[in-house]
Amino acid sequence: MIFKFLRDRRRKGLAELEIPDEWVAILQERLSFVKELPEDELERFLMHTNVFARDKVWVAAGGLEEVTTEMRVVISGCAARLVRNLRLDAYDRLTEVVVYPRSFALGAEDDREVLGLAHPWGTVVLAWDAVKRGIATPDDGHDTAIHEFAHALDVEDGVYDGTPILESGAHYKDWVRVLGAHFARMQDAPGEGVVHEYGATNEAEFFAVATEEFFEQPHDLRRRAPDLYDQLARFYAVDPATEPRE
Repeated sequence: MIFKFLRDRRRKGLAELEIPDEWVAILQERLSFVKELPEDELERFLMHTNVFARDKVWVAAGGLEEVTTEMRVVISGCAARLVRNLRLDAYDRLTEVVVYPRSFALGAEDDREVLGLAHPWGTVVLAWDAVKRGIATPDDGHDTAIHEFAHALDVEDGVYDGTPILESGAHYKDWVRVLGAHFARMQDAPGEGVVHEYGATNEAEFFAVATEEFFEQPHDLRRRAPDLYDQLARFYAVDPATEPRE
């Protein structure tokens, strides 16, 4: 408990620091959703971005010489997008972000190329080129950073099971009922679910894929699965289908 207290106190201190103008300019240029945020949400988003960027350990890997300011700010903005209306400790378990320049192999005995990973011990690994592709096309329902940070939120309770830590105990019953029903439907009829077919892999992937579509294709998701949309809106405390679009 003492370590949690110290981490929370540190984040509160970071939240009081002014975000650099350079960082704000990067966010406005690279993340299209930033200009859509109401003033109060923008303020909270910038605070979460500022805290995330300063709170996590950043590691360059795979031949990348350094994690640049742009990389750190853009990735922090992607993480903050999900939790802008949540508590500062939403990513409490996450301590380290590892950045590769491009897709990477899982290991010596597994040569599959991957774009991102979220490890249960508190590390998210991202391929920078995949992050850039995700933000370049912000409405296709595919975003590597969103996907991996959804996994990071899922495992905050120590388990990848598609159920993150919810605001209220009463919320769990509806969450399990709604997401469980949609996941089971995808298992029974592959290719006919309300989210991308990769969501049928397991409950954790269903939550991550649903989160991608919630933020990138909110109108479509709300139309196809209003009950699923409502559960995600309640968890993330945002309603992207009502946000203005250019």
